[in-house]
Amino acid sequence: MGDAMTHSLPTPAIEGDDPLAPPKRTEPVPATRPAALLWDFDGTLADTEPLWIAAEYDLIGRLGGSWSDEHAHQLVGNSLIDSGIYILNAIERPDLDPAWVVDQLVAQVIEGLASGAVPWRPGALELLEASARAGVPCALVSASYRVILDAALAALPAGTFTTSVAGDEVEHGKPHPEPYERACAALGVRAQDCVVFEDSETGARSGNAAGGFVVAVPNRVPVPDAPRRVQRASLADVDLADLARLLDEADALV
Repeated sequence: MGDAMTHSLPTPAIEGDDPLAPPKRTEPVPATRPAALLWDFDGTLADTEPLWIAAEYDLIGRLGGSWSDEHAHQLVGNSLIDSGIYILNAIERPDLDPAWVVDQLVAQVIEGLASGAVPWRPGALELLEASARAGVPCALVSASYRVILDAALAALPAGTFTTSVAGDEVEHGKPHPEPYERACAALGVRAQDCVVFEDSETGARSGNAAGGFVVAVPNRVPVPDAPRRVQRASLADVDLADLARLLDEADALV
């Protein structure tokens, strides 16, 4: 007998296999929130305000002027040039250049940072470590100059901050939104999906103006309440799940 003939059965059509059919629509995957954490430096990440205040008292004393803690608290969160202008107005020395005042203060603060461990705020390092484990990028956004930020960054594990924006790298300092807008652009995220940590009204206004959700952690000066802003006594009271919930609740109010 000859070989039996074999017949192949037609493959049944499966819905969706048609290469000419339009692709099925898929829902976008929601972005991880917070998309990034944006950190102020002085008074928020590190308690450097005592270094600045000590530098102010020393410099103004050498210039023959008088200073007070009330004056010093007026400078918290300000751009350094604005602080230099304030100081010269307060001690009535229009003959001096605000930039020279800033240089003197910066040199003393760097010396103070170099002479001992950076005074990190409670809960700051733990939250940075949790962010790294979760893959949430962080940016350092400060009125301090690059030379000070680099000294602080050198004291942290490499890669702790994905990017940083210094006060001498922007055209408009806080409370203008530019510093936080630049940080978000560098990270490729929307400010509306980010959390900003600030200890001053000036900084909080900057973060809110950029569109961020601000967690105010007051240090030496009060931070008033505002939309898309909450108060926390310490960074130790904050975790990523809490921040995601706060963002969702803020969005629900819009």
